[in-house]
Amino acid sequence: MVHKTLLDMIVDNILISAPEVEYLTSVSNYTYIYLKDGTRLLSSHNLGKITTHLALTRVHNRVSVNKTYISKVKEGEIVMKSGFVIAPSRRMRRVLLTLETKKTPRRRKLLRDGDEAAKPKKRSLAIEDSN
Repeated sequence: MVHKTLLDMIVDNILISAPEVEYLTSVSNYTYIYLKDGTRLLSSHNLGKITTHLALTRVHNRVSVNKTYISKVKEGEIVMKSGFVIAPSRRMRRVLLTLETKKTPRRRKLLRDGDEAAKPKKRSLAIEDSN
């Protein structure tokens, strides 16, 4: 296989680059490649090979997506820009939800001079002598 760049792949004598691919679906040992212009190609390569070669994200046993084409991530589904709805696996749901919700770092409570309850408590280690 001759490739222009690392993220290119030739499928049925058509050169496909990763930014053109919206998502992939697999049916047994074949993979359907859906491009951003709506074109669907059939490849005899398996889903894992194409996913790793094009650096896509695998969200289900039978589906891989290009993260740039995700429009919404809800609790139980991923909505692509083309309107395709994917139900990710349970493990990937957790990963995608943490990516979607940006966690802000905790802020420490500002202490005033008289606030003893808000100050962190120091732990003391009690060492007993065994004589």
